[in-house]
Amino acid sequence: MDLESNFEKIYRAFRLNIYRKIFEVLGEREGSLNATEFFAVEAIGLMNEPTVGEFAECLSITSSNAAYKVRQLIKKGYVIKVPTDDKRSFRLRVTDKFTRYYHSDNSYGSYIFRLISQSLDEEEIEQTNRLFEKFVRATENRKGVKND
Repeated sequence: MDLESNFEKIYRAFRLNIYRKIFEVLGEREGSLNATEFFAVEAIGLMNEPTVGEFAECLSITSSNAAYKVRQLIKKGYVIKVPTDDKRSFRLRVTDKFTRYYHSDNSYGSYIFRLISQSLDEEEIEQTNRLFEKFVRATENRKGVKND
């Protein structure tokens, strides 16, 4: 097996597991998000309080489309507007409702970390950490991506 093939297998497994988790979370409850809304509010959370313009740019959608999506998410209680210090604009923040809706004590990221920790010895964990640090640096400064 080559590196690219193994990476693709890992990436596909991550994606499928994430999609399964999302569909479990979406459910059929009142006030439920549809898939597009879910991905939009998740993007807002991942972007760490973007403006509507930053949100639109990151997803390569028009400002009017982004504003419409934000209004829907605010109406459903998953996003709030947070005024900036100068009070002339605002940033978007996911609410506790979304955090409770989306996250669990057994998050997918924690699952992956436990899997790595259980599967590797101490030296392999350190090597993996160094590799992940390189991945983080390689993905920094991408459009709308903040690696905090």
